[in-house]
Amino acid sequence: MAATIYYAQNSYLKINAVDLSTAVSSLSLLINYDQLDISAAGDSAHKYLAGMTSDVLSGTLFLTQDAASAGAVRATLDACDGTSVLFEVAPNGATPSTTNPVYKGSCFINNYAVVNGSQGEIASIDFSFDVTARDATAWPKTSV
Repeated sequence: MAATIYYAQNSYLKINAVDLSTAVSSLSLLINYDQLDISAAGDSAHKYLAGMTSDVLSGTLFLTQDAASAGAVRATLDACDGTSVLFEVAPNGATPSTTNPVYKGSCFINNYAVVNGSQGEIASIDFSFDVTARDATAWPKTSV
């Protein structure tokens, strides 16, 4: 069976009801669980149980500094700084499908570089936000 390979294009990112997709340079949603060791005496290998989630939404956005501009990256992030807000992310646009799951939840806005770039390069913002809740209706079931 041949695997279908996708490439990154048209990544979708919405933070606090603001669509930032046109500013996405790179985007990643790391799905992760605390790994609880439930190995017992006599086991020949470790056994694990999934604990609490510790997902991370991260990436790089092209920087728009204009605070008055609708959808401006800095204005959007600064308005949410230090709070948990809703997010949506998908690999290929906002329309959900079997090949384009739209993940939704909330994330804590913290840990982003407000100034990033070298002389003569495009200014950007690197970010790494901890996911604080998953929307169970919009999160594919994963087996652990």
